[in-house]
Amino acid sequence: MANESAAKPSLVPAILALLVLIVVGYFLFSDSKPSRTEHTLNPPIEIVDPEPPLTIIEEVEPAPTSDEVTEQEAQAFVEALTTPQQQTIIAITEGQDQFVRHDGFISLPNLENRTTTAAQLLADTSLTGDTELTVSYINEQHITTSLAELAESIEDHTAAITIINNDGSQITAPLADLINQANGNTAASITYIKKTTVIKQLTISEFAHLDIASNQAIQVTINHGEQQLSIKEIIQSADIADNELFYLHRVSEQDQQGLWGIIQAGLIDKFRQGLSIEGISRNKDLMQVTIPADADEKLTSGLSSFLGKILNSKVTSSYIYNYSSQTMGHDPDVIHPGQQLVLIHFSAGELKQVYQFFSAKRNQGIQTFAIVD
Repeated sequence: MANESAAKPSLVPAILALLVLIVVGYFLFSDSKPSRTEHTLNPPIEIVDPEPPLTIIEEVEPAPTSDEVTEQEAQAFVEALTTPQQQTIIAITEGQDQFVRHDGFISLPNLENRTTTAAQLLADTSLTGDTELTVSYINEQHITTSLAELAESIEDHTAAITIINNDGSQITAPLADLINQANGNTAASITYIKKTTVIKQLTISEFAHLDIASNQAIQVTINHGEQQLSIKEIIQSADIADNELFYLHRVSEQDQQGLWGIIQAGLIDKFRQGLSIEGISRNKDLMQVTIPADADEKLTSGLSSFLGKILNSKVTSSYIYNYSSQTMGHDPDVIHPGQQLVLIHFSAGELKQVYQFFSAKRNQGIQTFAIVD
């Protein structure tokens, strides 16, 4: 008996059925109306893209040059000096020099100088026990010695000394002359009168207890308190503006170089100390410049330096006021410690030039101005 093969199902009917479904579905959906609702807006909404923000470009001022900064500093420095002082009266003391305007007021000691004796001074009933004095006198000390010993102890043989010989005769002459006159007999005993200048600052009460002879000749300066003066009263010049400056210095024993040294030291110290001025320069409220100590010396060419020219002109035009005798002088070679006031006139322009000159040298790294032209 023959085996019959099982009949395999055909895929053709399934494929045809799928195609029919696709075609029917297409026609159904293509004929249907849209389900969404459309709305017409009146007025229509306009969508505008935002404009980018405006950028404002400001013009940047160029930074000032070093010369411009220096000029601003110099101007501020001088303006601070020439600003009317807040103090009504400025005390001028030794060692504390000041710049004072022409219309300023100062106070100075009211001093009286006398040549008298100890007894006469103590007899003055107008002086109280606490009256302050500066007394100067020559103290004599008699020393037994010889010319040979004096030749070893005294360095300057040309200075005059006073001796008393054994016969009682008193001789004043240079030591070198006395040795020559001794004809080799320098070992003989003599009396040397050693003279020493004594200066004391004390009161009348203290002076009364001083070990001094009543007939001792003395030079005494009596302090009667303070006197108030205006610069205009001292200078008496109508040609000077109120805001122009005077550098004031009381003459003291330390002024060994005369007016030149006074002005030089004054400018160096004042510009080195500087002035505190706010807001003139970034991170720099103290306006100052350094003036080297040799800045007034001549250049290698023999010409005067910048500062030397200024000092020379100020020495010859300075005012020297004796507040003890209330007299004015102009002789730079005649100054008296303890009784004179030196007044040096500076215009604002001159001080500004000094500041700018030495500030520029500082910026260039120059430390001395006396060895180069």
